[in-house]
Amino acid sequence: MTARIAWVLTALTFAVVVADIVVTAQYRSLFSEDAVAVHGFPFVDLAVLGAAVLGALILTQDGRHPIGLLLLLIGFTGSVSLLAEAYSIWVIDENGPGSRSLAGWSGWVSSLIGGQLSIAAIALIFLLAPDGRLLSRRWRWAAATAVLGSLMCAASVLIQQPATYDLDARTDRIGPLAAVLAPVGFLLISVGLLASVVSMVLRLRRSRGETRQQVRLIALAAALVAGGLVNLFVVQIANGGEQTWAASLPLYVAYVLLIALFGVAVLRYRLYDVEVILNRTLVLALGTAFAAIGYTTLVVVVGRQVGPDSGGVWLSLLATALVAVAFQPLRRQVIRLADRLAYGSRAQPYEALASFSQRIAEAPSPETLLGAVADAAGRAVSAQGAAAVLDSTGAVGASARWGTPGADAEAHDVPVRHGQEQLGTIRVWLGTGARLRTSDLGLLEALADQAAVVFRNVGLQTRLAADVAELDRTTEELARSRSRIVEADDAARRTMEATISRDVLPHLATVPVGITRARRAVAAGHPETGLDGLVTSTNTALEALRDLTRGLFPTQLARSGLEPALRSALRRTGQAGALRLDQDVARRRFPAPVEAAVFSCSVGAVREFGRLTAIDLALAEDDLVVRLRGVRHERADLQPVLDRAEAVGGSMSITGDGLVLRFPSGAASPDGRGPHL
Repeated sequence: MTARIAWVLTALTFAVVVADIVVTAQYRSLFSEDAVAVHGFPFVDLAVLGAAVLGALILTQDGRHPIGLLLLLIGFTGSVSLLAEAYSIWVIDENGPGSRSLAGWSGWVSSLIGGQLSIAAIALIFLLAPDGRLLSRRWRWAAATAVLGSLMCAASVLIQQPATYDLDARTDRIGPLAAVLAPVGFLLISVGLLASVVSMVLRLRRSRGETRQQVRLIALAAALVAGGLVNLFVVQIANGGEQTWAASLPLYVAYVLLIALFGVAVLRYRLYDVEVILNRTLVLALGTAFAAIGYTTLVVVVGRQVGPDSGGVWLSLLATALVAVAFQPLRRQVIRLADRLAYGSRAQPYEALASFSQRIAEAPSPETLLGAVADAAGRAVSAQGAAAVLDSTGAVGASARWGTPGADAEAHDVPVRHGQEQLGTIRVWLGTGARLRTSDLGLLEALADQAAVVFRNVGLQTRLAADVAELDRTTEELARSRSRIVEADDAARRTMEATISRDVLPHLATVPVGITRARRAVAAGHPETGLDGLVTSTNTALEALRDLTRGLFPTQLARSGLEPALRSALRRTGQAGALRLDQDVARRRFPAPVEAAVFSCSVGAVREFGRLTAIDLALAEDDLVVRLRGVRHERADLQPVLDRAEAVGGSMSITGDGLVLRFPSGAASPDGRGPHL
């Protein structure tokens, strides 16, 4: 109901503005100084008509919005005031048709709802814009000042006689009370207007993002109106109160720019969600214009060519059918043109969805895809910012953003799902006072549906890439392990060669010489003399070779167990006292691979790192724990120890005084020998 009343008043405003132009043209030139500087043509006419249209658009979206009501009030009352003023001057000054009493009433109505009411309403708009609320409760005094000034101006008119009212009456002819109320009231309105300009400046400093764009335009409009009003005061004081070009024109231009800038804030920056209404109105208007022009062209032009006796009814039906058929191919272009006019560069929101569909058809990379989703979502609903987040398994943290949301922006999330699985989220940030309409939410859900399949494909690609990278790392690790095994084998061979060359070969080298001597001694009849040296040298070589083989392949470990084998090996290095075992370890056997690993790690640590402080063996939570104390691990290669431990399922950790190795203890076999792992 409110929307219907608003559009009816807007239509009446248009009619009254046309009537004002007609009446004004009857007694003066429309572009004379009196018409422009005093009456305000054409600036005030355009401003009141634009205010009415904007007010109706806002009230169509929100029937109780205060800014829509104020704009409609400015438009309708301003147009009535213009027409009443023009008619009163026409009758009183130019002897136009009508009685003097009717002209007085007309001038009285014009003064009652004239400029002071419009300026007070403008001050209230600046105090409430853009969200329809005051900046804080303290700004109520500014609104009260403007309202009080308007009431005082109205009171100065109400106490005068309507029938004899004269717009050009001097102060001494309207009475002392009216002469005081009018200027004081206008001064209060001016104070309220200046306060509203200050309020807009404060809003501008505090706003961010798209809200800042809206407030910036409205603040500019407020500054222009305030500047025009100050110019009017200064020039009229200087010229004795005359309304000249210099006095009035800046204020009238600012009045028109006020409506224009407010309209840009409403339409371009989606201030009150009126673009959908305007869009459909433009579609209807363009379609009607096409039909009217096409029908007129066919009926009038073609009818004139074929003559008056060609059958008007059939020609009209044919013209109607042709216009309808011709409009169908142009319908999409008409809708697109209306979208451009209503939405600006954003155009029809679903164009963003269509563009997004084309972009994802190329199977982009995750970064390109997420950026396209964020861009399409943000532009489609005219948000301050948008983000697309891919949070499926294997792709956590992949995201892209569009725009820069303000600190006061409100976030809205739309999930992206494939079946029951949530693959990601589309998030948009809207400015203060803006909200997601049902159509916007439907658009985002449609965008999420289109993005779901691609999100899933990208998630699979990301997981596949992660698996391939993990396989590459495993392959590299295996290659490094193989290299370490080869190096360890080469080192063992070199160690064996060096040991044989040092401890065995020197004794074996003397065997041939000893045999020769033994033969000579036997031939000489002294066999014991030749054989003693040969036997001693051979036994020494064999003992060294036996020690070497016991160190590499500890047969004592398999026969007697871990403790005797370790003590025997450590005794040869002078560190037998470093070995310490608890009773549980000393009484039982462990799996053969575990015993071999413990022996190899312990003896290898002694060979690699030299003298150790202690070698402790204990059972803890069914694990055999070996502590190698005194290992200077900061300068040691621990990888061979770790490889040997991990080969039987063990682990290694570094402590402040050495290494800790943990091995699975396994279960003892009936024969006392540990089972193989």
